[in-house]
Amino acid sequence: MIISVIVVSLLIVGLTQVLIARQLNSARDDIGRSVYFVVDADESVDSVSERLQDDGLIRSPGFFRLWLRLRGDADKIIAGRYRLDTSMSTSSIINTLTSENAALAQEVLVRFQEGWRTEEYAEALVDSGVLASVDDFLAATRDGRWNATYAFLHSRPSTVALEGYLFPDSYNIRMDDTPEEVIDRLLTTFGERMPPDMQARATALGLTVHQVMTIASIVEREAVLPEERPLIAAVYLNRMSIPMPLQADPTVQYQLGEAGDWWPVIDGSDLQLDGRYNTYLNPSLPPGPICNPSIASIEAVLSPATTDYLYFVAKGDGSHAFAVTGEEHQRNVERYIHNGE
Repeated sequence: MIISVIVVSLLIVGLTQVLIARQLNSARDDIGRSVYFVVDADESVDSVSERLQDDGLIRSPGFFRLWLRLRGDADKIIAGRYRLDTSMSTSSIINTLTSENAALAQEVLVRFQEGWRTEEYAEALVDSGVLASVDDFLAATRDGRWNATYAFLHSRPSTVALEGYLFPDSYNIRMDDTPEEVIDRLLTTFGERMPPDMQARATALGLTVHQVMTIASIVEREAVLPEERPLIAAVYLNRMSIPMPLQADPTVQYQLGEAGDWWPVIDGSDLQLDGRYNTYLNPSLPPGPICNPSIASIEAVLSPATTDYLYFVAKGDGSHAFAVTGEEHQRNVERYIHNGE
């Protein structure tokens, strides 16, 4: 009698466990919706399981982790970008995340922000798990062969890297891409976004593509309000025509930037430091772009505002006060900088 009770109890417990496991393994949604899910390189199982639940893809992070261990797959999740579905069971999701060819070409979505310098691109690629070293990417951007491959680089001096030409956007990048393959993709996109007719507009202004990109990179770092880009571009073009030093703070920031602080806050003493990118001491354009600018900043240089402005100063709210004369500019400085309006 006692044995029968024990057997029945064990059966009940076993059946209950099976039902619970079946419930936890079941899909979150009968109808189903697609969810793009990215597993980062070296991401922990705990992190993956929690994010799967947050995205509505599994019922229980704990069951996901337990089932992985029982299957012996705890260390077999593959980094990449996946298209999952809320109608998939936990087992199906595990099958997908541990299958060699299930990721979307083993890709990861990498966002390169407008105004970033090349080192920031390299850091984003390392953080995404695409590359193991920042140095490998930076070395590839200094390879002289790119000029021969892309016509728009013909005016780029051999002494500068590809800063400015790595078009900022979001890219699905293969996890096994080499630095050269990533750069090829970025340069190809640049050529698509700045086609020959736009390059011809540079020539019509008496500028090389490299000069346009250098000015556009400074505009990118200076402008906050989109409507001010053509005005800021006009100021620099007007200064170049006199000629007059550009006196652009971002070029000094570029010169002083270092890992952990690529765009440092500068003071008056920094403006006296010698260097090729100090546009306070050097009357000409810097050797090359200081960042990778947006198409909006490039357009601003190709279609600058019609104005005699030679100066501008930040008001502190994102906008700038523009001036034609040094006296007017000094009054703006007193008003917005010294008086703190």
